[in-house]
Amino acid sequence: MPRHRLATILFMVVLLSAAAMAQSPLALCAEDTHINPTKKQAIDAAARVFVETLLGPTPDAAFDELSQEGQRDLSRAKLGAQAEALIQQFKPTNLTVQHTYFIELTGKSPGRVLCAADLSGPDGWESLAASDMPEQAHVAMSADTRNNQLAFTLWMVPEQNAWKVQSFWMNVQTLADKGPMELFELAQTQNAMDHKFNAALLYAAALQTTNRGPNFQVGLGQSIRQEMSKLALPAEIQGEPPFSWTQDSTTYKVLSVGPVAIGGKIYVTIVNEVGPWQSDQQVDGWNKRLLAYFKQRFPEYSAVFAGVIVRARERGSNRAYGTVEQVSQK
Repeated sequence: MPRHRLATILFMVVLLSAAAMAQSPLALCAEDTHINPTKKQAIDAAARVFVETLLGPTPDAAFDELSQEGQRDLSRAKLGAQAEALIQQFKPTNLTVQHTYFIELTGKSPGRVLCAADLSGPDGWESLAASDMPEQAHVAMSADTRNNQLAFTLWMVPEQNAWKVQSFWMNVQTLADKGPMELFELAQTQNAMDHKFNAALLYAAALQTTNRGPNFQVGLGQSIRQEMSKLALPAEIQGEPPFSWTQDSTTYKVLSVGPVAIGGKIYVTIVNEVGPWQSDQQVDGWNKRLLAYFKQRFPEYSAVFAGVIVRARERGSNRAYGTVEQVSQK
């Protein structure tokens, strides 16, 4: 082959590669201290204004901090009603910015951008939604409540020379003082000890506390799902509720089983459906029989939980009655 022909082919390959790169999306994600300080300050300030307004005396005013797209599927009245319910249930305080992620995008968005500090670790990356705009950001915030911490995640976009909220999400991010990684590690320990009931509840709690909404996914959730898929569940919690627990001639209709944080401790809560009761003593006796069955069936619960709450819910009404038993020195 003549030399000039080879050079021409190589030159064409270079041109084709350059053209392909120009058409392909290029996304860069910077986190926290790797973001321009002035830009980060503006993003964080806008995110804080939105959440503080949402938790303030006139929560519907937070509607003005949404982008045009963010306002499209959410009315001012609905936003205000959601915020009032949130405040009434949790009473959040001490709002804090945890992390900020800044995305620079060239070309059409791939839909999501991977922000990674350590791909080898279960919690070393985040997958963030991205739209077709050169700059956008995600902000993760936290707030304290009586029994848990809340996580707020906000997708921020520039609009009319200001940062606006494209979408947001709120979820419980701890049970008492335990976050997703601590719950995950505790579940692994219990699974290794063959305490399958404890492991199942802790894996589920860990997964729930990683939920940051569809636009902000954390890597730890993937690791939890993988381990949960291999877990052999006790018969009592297989399938979908309600569960049927049978003791001798008595069958309990268990509507739900799960962990709950109260006063800085984590309890097992069992909700079962019962018929009408004539007195508190009667329904308390029913609860205590179910409690005794549970303790006999799963004595290992006391290794990680502070106690058990059995709540009877009357069939066909909103009436309920709870019985609590503490584990000593928990």
